[in-house]
Amino acid sequence: MATRSFKLRLHVLGSKLHKWLAIFVGVQVLLWMITGALMSFLDIEEVRSEHVVSRAPEVLPADAVMPHWLDSSEGVVSLATRAVGGRAVTEVRRDDGSVTLRDPDSGILLSPLPAASAQAIARYAWTGPPTTIATTRLIEDAVGTEFRGPFPAWQITYGDEDNTRVYIDASSGSVLAARSDTWRLFDFVWGLHIMDWTQRDRINSWWLLLFGIGGTIIAVSGFVLLANRFPRIRRRAKHVPNAP
Repeated sequence: MATRSFKLRLHVLGSKLHKWLAIFVGVQVLLWMITGALMSFLDIEEVRSEHVVSRAPEVLPADAVMPHWLDSSEGVVSLATRAVGGRAVTEVRRDDGSVTLRDPDSGILLSPLPAASAQAIARYAWTGPPTTIATTRLIEDAVGTEFRGPFPAWQITYGDEDNTRVYIDASSGSVLAARSDTWRLFDFVWGLHIMDWTQRDRINSWWLLLFGIGGTIIAVSGFVLLANRFPRIRRRAKHVPNAP
């Protein structure tokens, strides 16, 4: 009898915990479902106002001061002096998206960067424990989902335990992306989360929208069922005195 009584109390306690936790956790789950379905329905270009606001850089005016060695100022949107691989360079960007690096004094073309310069950039960018550079290769095509350009780019792989890789723009010397085995695991899980198993960047697929709507219906119906499980307060019937 004592064992049965203990099991009964344990069952009642577990039922109460399940019921109340279902309310608190269920509210957040319902919000996840509703907001997830809403984000899947919205067009990301409209969210960013890309359909009405141009982000194209403004071309420098014709009378802007240009270096004497610049062969053509047509379409130039920016001139900047910065450090690449431990040396000062002048970066020239044009409205067609092209980027070239030149010597600030002579104007000698420095890009595309050689492997030695890319390795120097990678060494400077590394802030982890001491390591070496395992491999260096020039890539001109997408590397799965972890890097999609611009090309050409240098892929520098470090000799650390996480197999960290950096992608360096061969034209500008900029570090475009840093990837690792941990990133690959996250990328795989992210693809499962947003139900995009190939591109990993589509958050408004019909699959995700349908499952988001379905999850919302399940969550709402669960609240209805949960409400029906609550003990009803029985009101005492009011006795009406008989008329004389």
